Amino acid sequence: MPTSSSKNRNYQYTILGLIIMVLLWHLLSMRYNRVLMPSPIDTIRALVDIYNSGELIQNLQISFHRQIIGLAIGVILGIISGIIGGINWKLEIILEPFIKTLLAVPAIVFVVMAMVWLGMGSIMTIFLVALLVYPIMHVNTVNGFKAIDRGLLEMSKVYRLPLAIKIKKIYLPGLTHSVVAGLSLATATSVRLTIMAELLGAREGIGQKIAISRAYLETENLFAWVLVLIFIIVFLEWFIVRPLNSFSAHWKENYQ
Repeated sequence: MPTSSSKNRNYQYTILGLIIMVLLWHLLSMRYNRVLMPSPIDTIRALVDIYNSGELIQNLQISFHRQIIGLAIGVILGIISGIIGGINWKLEIILEPFIKTLLAVPAIVFVVMAMVWLGMGSIMTIFLVALLVYPIMHVNTVNGFKAIDRGLLEMSKVYRLPLAIKIKKIYLPGLTHSVVAGLSLATATSVRLTIMAELLGAREGIGQKIAISRAYLETENLFAWVLVLIFIIVFLEWFIVRPLNSFSAHWKENYQ
């Protein structure tokens, strides 16, 4: 288990890496035209302007609303079908071609198809996020069932354990790690899918603002919106992914 001193060293190296990235960014901005590579200072100024104009909060709310609804639908459906597929192997084989297709086809193809089917806007974005989050949760839930010790399941049959005890002592500890890992991946993936869908097929949202910045060569605004995305990913990592992983480890430790 990592000690506090090793964690502190890791943080120091992370900060050092960030400093090096910013320095390289600054050097490149000195070498190339501002349109191609705005400086970190120009980007921060653009970010402040975006915030003061109200664009930042407004578009964050729009993008977050789409992302969270699509994520919730995809996660719920994926867990339900994963549990059913884990219990009934025949259904899992029936669903396998559909799941593999969703995982294999590039997301951009589904964006175009969703635009044709549903037009531009929130419904298309939510549909895309839910559609491509679903197979992640399904696969992880099914893998969680496969990882459960078969011996424990046989023992529960022999001793005729009540269903509530089997769920608490066998299924939940076995599934928690895989489901949490899937949820962590699905959360990060849903952000990228939301931005991609908005970039190509929405009239508002962070993705649409990125598209406008690119079209008008407002590179400092483009970089500012990219910084916003980085902050979102960091926020999700620290306040959702890491707590979920800690919860998963704590659950397995208590109930194994």
